[in-house]
Amino acid sequence: MIAINTINTNGEILRKILNSVAGKYNCGVSFSINGGQLHFEGDRDCAEEIVKEALAMFGGR
Repeated sequence: MIAINTINTNGEILRKILNSVAGKYNCGVSFSINGGQLHFEGDRDCAEEIVKEALAMFGGR
């Protein structure tokens, strides 16, 4: 049987995108959603660069 994970919030989509970008850099940063808020574990400088790159993909700053 194949498990199907349902994403039901925009936060979960953002988390998946950020974790994919983090994997590109291999810097040990991981993002999670707790109580509707985005959290990260790992190097703060790397996390900030990851968020900047992800926002740039969508025309953000």
